[in-house]
Amino acid sequence: MKKVIMYTTQTCPYCKSAKEFLKEKNISYTEKNASTDPQAQREMAGLNLRGVPSFLIGDEVVIGLDKDKILKLVDHRLVECPNCNAKLRLPNNKGKIKATCPKCGMGFEWKP
Repeated sequence: MKKVIMYTTQTCPYCKSAKEFLKEKNISYTEKNASTDPQAQREMAGLNLRGVPSFLIGDEVVIGLDKDKILKLVDHRLVECPNCNAKLRLPNNKGKIKATCPKCGMGFEWKP
């Protein structure tokens, strides 16, 4: 599954909207704050990213909150285990799948 990295800054109102969108769509992501993280600043420079929010989804770059493009590129969703509420990252492009919770061991079926 593709890793999702979102580059943000502390003062960006669009970054807050982007985080809410990802949460609403159950998309797992790693946030890198360019305001406080020099490594994030270097990564953004290496990818030629000049604005936030920006996303690295697998090998693809999305600049700005392009919801349609993000949803097309992301191949997973966060799903809660019906037994213990642990969050599992499951593929959303495989149809109905059987999953086993690593925390409690419960097996369940999930369809995106």
